[in-house]
Amino acid sequence: MIQSTAELESWYRKEDPWGYNKNPEDIKRKEILLSEIPNKNYKHVLDIGCGEGFITKDLPGDNIYGFDVSQSAINFARKNVQRNIIFKQGSIFEIQKLIDVKFDLVVITGVLYPQYIGKASNLIYLLIDSILNKGGNLVSVHIHEWYESQFPYLRIKQMFYDYREYVHNLEIYTK
Repeated sequence: MIQSTAELESWYRKEDPWGYNKNPEDIKRKEILLSEIPNKNYKHVLDIGCGEGFITKDLPGDNIYGFDVSQSAINFARKNVQRNIIFKQGSIFEIQKLIDVKFDLVVITGVLYPQYIGKASNLIYLLIDSILNKGGNLVSVHIHEWYESQFPYLRIKQMFYDYREYVHNLEIYTK
C-alpha cells in the first residue's frame, strides 16, 4: 500500500524528522554520495525525494532542482537552503507534468520503496528516462534490503556500505 500524502505531511510537521542533519551516519552517507558523483559540468541537476534539501544543497551543477511529495518538506528546504535552488512539490508520478527541463544528473535516494511507488518500478523507469538527457548520469541510493529496482542503463558503479542498521546500495548509471 502506498503511503498517503497526508501521512507524509504529518511526518514533516517538525523540521528534520529523520534526524539527518546531526546524525554521523547520514553525514557519512551524504559524503559518500557526493564523492561518487562523476566529475562533470552539469547544467541541470534534479534531486527526486529531496525532503528538506539535506543532499540537494550540496549537489554540483548550474541549475539545481529539488522535488518532493511533501509540501512541508519543501517549505523547510526553501527556508533553510541558502543556495538558489528551485524546489517543487509533487508526486514522482507527476514529474513530467511539473518539471519541463531535461537533466544531466538525476539523484534519487530513499524513494524507490513499495510504500512510495507500489509496484510501479517500470513506470518510474519511463518517467526518469523522459527527463534524463542522453549521456546523463543517474545516482540511485537506497537501503539494499528494501530496494528491488535496477535501471535499464549502463551501470558504471555499484557500491555497498553500512548505513545505520542497514546496508546502502549506491548505483551510478549513464544513459
